[in-house]
Amino acid sequence: MAALVKRIKLLYSDFLAADPDSIAEVYAENVVFSDPVHRIEGLASMQAYFAGVAQNLRECRFEFDQTLVDGSTVNLWWTMHYRHPRLSGGAPLQLRGASLLSLDLETDRVLTHEDIYDLGAMVYEQVPVLGAVLRYVKRGIAESGA
Repeated sequence: MAALVKRIKLLYSDFLAADPDSIAEVYAENVVFSDPVHRIEGLASMQAYFAGVAQNLRECRFEFDQTLVDGSTVNLWWTMHYRHPRLSGGAPLQLRGASLLSLDLETDRVLTHEDIYDLGAMVYEQVPVLGAVLRYVKRGIAESGA
């Protein structure tokens, strides 16, 4: 399992450099991936997803700071560093999140991968007018003690 966790972290250390072979070294044929935007089933779909995301980003890498292992379940806490030409003028951005993974210990591959993060912080708050409105609303909620 330690070798698989190491391969996962290496794969995401430079998301844009991931190739189909490195993805197949981590994920099972019948992998299910989900995040606040997507649900992807199968290795071929996962490989296509990686390729599509890579076309839109200028930078995408993950720094892992906490790893929790419980049997065949792994939780990885991370900070994603990314740049997208249409968000914040292409400036470097950061997002905090976690990946919840279930592993097949016999094949040493990831069976399910769920990413948890704040989609608003990732996208909506980076759009000029919308971001200003969302920050105003958040500030109001924080000040009201709600």
